[in-house]
Amino acid sequence: MESNILEIIHYASFTIGIVGILIIIIGAIRGFYHYLLHLRADNFAQIRYEVGSHIILGLDFLVGKDIIDTMLIDANNPEKFWMDLAALLTVVTIRIILTYFIQKEIADLKGVEK
Repeated sequence: MESNILEIIHYASFTIGIVGILIIIIGAIRGFYHYLLHLRADNFAQIRYEVGSHIILGLDFLVGKDIIDTMLIDANNPEKFWMDLAALLTVVTIRIILTYFIQKEIADLKGVEK
């Protein structure tokens, strides 16, 4: 029973990660499409806003995936546990910093549009 629950959690984590990646890819495709459709310098702020919004949402899903993966770490192997935890903390910290700066840039872009 416990192995079935862990397997379900593993698949849920994998699915959440795929959703995050797809959101980022969709944002990149939409941004590229709008770039090709409107090759004007005044449209770049809107394109950056759209792509940045998708990146932030995708990163949020990926951080959620990493948090779920933390639950799957085997605490019986202390050396592997601490290495995996350090790697997770590093990745989550980098993603949080990226999200912060992208949100700041998006806020600046909103101010430029007004």
